Amino acid sequence: RRTSKEIIVTLSDGTEVEGRTVVVATGASYRQLGVPELEALTGAGVFYGAATTEARALQGQEVYVVGGSNSAGQAMLHLSKYASLVTLLVRGGSLAAGMSDHLIREIEAADNVRLRLNTKVTSGGGEGRLEYLTLEDSASGYAETVQATALFVLIGAEPRTEWLPKEIKRDEKGFVVTG
Repeated sequence: RRTSKEIIVTLSDGTEVEGRTVVVATGASYRQLGVPELEALTGAGVFYGAATTEARALQGQEVYVVGGSNSAGQAMLHLSKYASLVTLLVRGGSLAAGMSDHLIREIEAADNVRLRLNTKVTSGGGEGRLEYLTLEDSASGYAETVQATALFVLIGAEPRTEWLPKEIKRDEKGFVVTG
């Protein structure tokens, strides 16, 4: 609750804490691909979110990024500083729906990036870490298996705000409104 000068938060044990600002760090969960073979390789070549800490370890390797948003485009460009080739896999037929024009131009200008539209990851695997992916072109139905050292999945996140009281304002996706 708010007083004229402070915000008072009541904890589950009844303790009250007051201050001028409240930071609610609820976290979020990255949306999963839903490919069972890849779930066992999470952290061993399959990464949800842009794992910038992994980029240097991928020097000279071929890697893949799934997503069509600004986050995926930014991750792709960052990874391209280290990897020999970065392929962006987009389920849709264009980048324009989810990515800024400026970022699209940067991707088009990069030398070691490749774009595959209408593409989804249907399988993958490896011995203890990611070694290959199976990709399907949704327009033609053509599927192929490609070697892959890493897969970065950036297909959105779901906020963990369901536990907050209804008085806390959230947007249509459930993220807390700030500012």
